[in-house]
Amino acid sequence: MTSSSLLGITSLAVVVLLIYRFLVYPTCVSPLSKVPAAHLTASWSPLWILWIRYTRGEVQTIHEAHRKFGPLVRLGPNEVSINCVDGGLRTVYAGAFDKPFFYDQFRNYGISNMFSTKESKPHAARKRLLSHVYSKSCVQSSPELYDATRIILHHRLLPSLDSFATQGLSLEALGLNYAVTMDFVSSYLFGLSSENNFIQDVEMRKRFLSWHFKRSEHAFWDQEIPRVTQWLQRIGVHLVPRWVDAANANIQSYVLHLCRAAEQSIKAASDHDDEKAHGTRPVVYSQLTDALKRAPVKAEGQKGGGGAEADELPVASEMLDHLIAGMDTSAITLTYLLWEMSRHAELQASLRKEVCTLSPSLAIGNDSGVPSARSLDALPLLHAVVMETLRLHCPIPGSQPRQTPSKPTSIVGSPPLPGGVRVSAQAYSLHRNENVFSDPEAWVPQRWLDAPPQTKDEMARWFWAFGSGGRMCVGRNFAMQELKYVTAAVYTNFTTTVVDDTGIEQEDGYTAGPRGNQLTLKFTRV
Repeated sequence: MTSSSLLGITSLAVVVLLIYRFLVYPTCVSPLSKVPAAHLTASWSPLWILWIRYTRGEVQTIHEAHRKFGPLVRLGPNEVSINCVDGGLRTVYAGAFDKPFFYDQFRNYGISNMFSTKESKPHAARKRLLSHVYSKSCVQSSPELYDATRIILHHRLLPSLDSFATQGLSLEALGLNYAVTMDFVSSYLFGLSSENNFIQDVEMRKRFLSWHFKRSEHAFWDQEIPRVTQWLQRIGVHLVPRWVDAANANIQSYVLHLCRAAEQSIKAASDHDDEKAHGTRPVVYSQLTDALKRAPVKAEGQKGGGGAEADELPVASEMLDHLIAGMDTSAITLTYLLWEMSRHAELQASLRKEVCTLSPSLAIGNDSGVPSARSLDALPLLHAVVMETLRLHCPIPGSQPRQTPSKPTSIVGSPPLPGGVRVSAQAYSLHRNENVFSDPEAWVPQRWLDAPPQTKDEMARWFWAFGSGGRMCVGRNFAMQELKYVTAAVYTNFTTTVVDDTGIEQEDGYTAGPRGNQLTLKFTRV
């Protein structure tokens, strides 16, 4: 046999092997081949779903695929999406499914935090350090949060709204909602102070939000192809503009400053044996730093040795994640809640009648305190309004990826899937199951009031605004309490009407606010 013949046979064998590996196997032999493909090319190429994500059409595209093919669809050669509870959410999110590289984008200072930690055991170790301060009993009984709530509502938010109402001026509500939620979450993380008063410090609010929105505009590259992105950056090609890095650096510097201020306030109180006002105590920061001193937990990306980086940055990474997540999601929810309520005058009247039963009253000028969180929880219509807003306008409607464990696992009746398959569900589709939520595209708070118990239980099973399983949102109790206090305070004192809701449609993405990035309302004193 001549060398040219041998080369030809070898080349043919390589071609055949490549065809089998990248076309025949994924399309006809792989266990995933039994899963209906959302697109003609999805069985053998990831380019289709990458393009959909790049063009910001993922949520709607996946939703339509589930409507067409059922609760399990294939999005790529090594990726599936699920849209059911039994065999789906329960298997994936309550099981030993770790997070994929997708979550590396949520690291801060190059160091992982609880949310970005990929493996279950390290995540559980970090969660144990913080779960107490976010438990419902702790959030509802926290004297620090009670004092902060009183100050934020009576000294900041209500006077601001009253000023606009008195002058007959309309108000851009989205920016104010970000300020409100920022003040709430930062007070619980770092203590209430003039340094994090975004409701009244409008310039600082605008500056911070400009950084925040810039850092989220180009998330695709680090989210989906991080290795390519990093390699190109090393040779001088920046898929992510450098001003995004500058925005990240500004936010990281700001949060590091808040951490140092919180540390100083703790030391000052200790040195002077001074029982500071409750609202100034940095509850979450104190809990995390104290817990790490007792039982150090090393985070991914954390360098060994001492110094400021070893001591400060792991804590700062955690605090920054809580700050952004708490601010962003609650601000989006509050914006859509006010928008929906502003289009339903009769519901405003019903809610006002309910919240005016609270004691002490949240009326302007009655600064004797705020009603207990438990009393707000006892208001059924208030709860229904918040729940329905979270259902229809979930602030994180997009996919929450996991990956299959090394042991082959069946999902939604599929053949056992090999390890490393990306699998995800999205709240947008779960919340629009017509068999569970009648007329799912309509905002109907009454569904949470009037449905029979069995239907309410089923709606609760499919409600996924905070996720499920061991990685369920740690701040869900804080978020629900904050949303209820603000809603009750607003509708105790004002009626709201829409002035301009251009672009109110929700964006298509992992986190999704209004496309127009604004909502203008008019507040009128009752």
